[in-house]
Amino acid sequence: MKPKWMAVLLLIGSTAVAQGGHAGHEAPQPPPAAGHEGHTRETPGGVPEGYAVVQVAPERQQLIGLKVAKAERGSLSGAVRASAIIQPDETREAHVHSKLMGWVQELYVNAVGQQVKKGQPLYSLYSQDLYAAQQEYVRARATSPELAAAARARLKLWDVPGDEVKRIEREGPQKAIVFRSPIDGTVIEKQVLAGHYVDSEMLLYRIADLSRVWVIADVYEFEVNRLDKAGTARVEVQGVPEPVQAPVDYIYPTVDPVSRTVKVRLVVPNREGLLRPGSFATVELPTTSTEALWVPDEAVVDTGTRQVVYVALGEGRFRPTLVKVGRRASGKVEVREGLSGGASVVVSAQFLLDSESRLRGVSQPGGKHGGH
Repeated sequence: MKPKWMAVLLLIGSTAVAQGGHAGHEAPQPPPAAGHEGHTRETPGGVPEGYAVVQVAPERQQLIGLKVAKAERGSLSGAVRASAIIQPDETREAHVHSKLMGWVQELYVNAVGQQVKKGQPLYSLYSQDLYAAQQEYVRARATSPELAAAARARLKLWDVPGDEVKRIEREGPQKAIVFRSPIDGTVIEKQVLAGHYVDSEMLLYRIADLSRVWVIADVYEFEVNRLDKAGTARVEVQGVPEPVQAPVDYIYPTVDPVSRTVKVRLVVPNREGLLRPGSFATVELPTTSTEALWVPDEAVVDTGTRQVVYVALGEGRFRPTLVKVGRRASGKVEVREGLSGGASVVVSAQFLLDSESRLRGVSQPGGKHGGH
């Protein structure tokens, strides 16, 4: 007579076989015929090798929170998120150099961040060449109008302001000539001090009009062709309470060889000065809308080398199916191969199904996948 515990184990095993193996023991299956889904090759739409169709009882589906959703064909659009940085508008920026060699006598603008107006004095310069040119101009005015015009043109080419030329005409040659700001803006760089000897290669001031700035975003090259060039982007800047809207102004024609990104430029008004060059930002760039077959993003189990979804076959059976995916946007992913419209795919508890499918797949005789 068998012990009582052995009888209980035999009863559980018999029940598992009768219920199709829900207790972890599968009923023996005849060899599948040619064309059976268990022997589908590892191609999109088939059962991948190493996987198996999984059967889950209704009460267990409820317990693990299993949910399904339809694969639908429709418009797929969204946004591409990218990191960005604020930069001055290069078309509203001036680099101030001296066209003469000489010594800076006095600085009128001596701090980075200082606001300046066009024509405002920046510095005064003593230059031997400039002093000699003044003397020549003064003499020529008294002897030859043609020579005087040539001497005046030379002063103009050296950026001597018009009011300084008139002062020379009234008072004679000046030891130091005052040079002025070429634009309205903010001093964002300064390399000069009083007493410095300067030449034409030295940058004295960098002045930028910051009432409008550029937002330069780095977009991965595989996403660039998705962008809507006529769309409006959403820009969130660190330290700025509200996001701003900006049109896509320009997509640069080159790819960074290290980061594999393409720069995208947005132009943003900055009248209040809240957007500071050098600040980091996050940009949501609009994409073009296309017709596609899509499923919820969470339906796809990505192993790194393949993408798998679990298709509901009915009667609690779920088949792992290889798919090829494309664009992702707004919580959806495009399915390019492997599914047809209307298929029901698992969107919750799919990782539990994936684990069980793989266990069943490798436990089949010969390591082959099974039908259920």
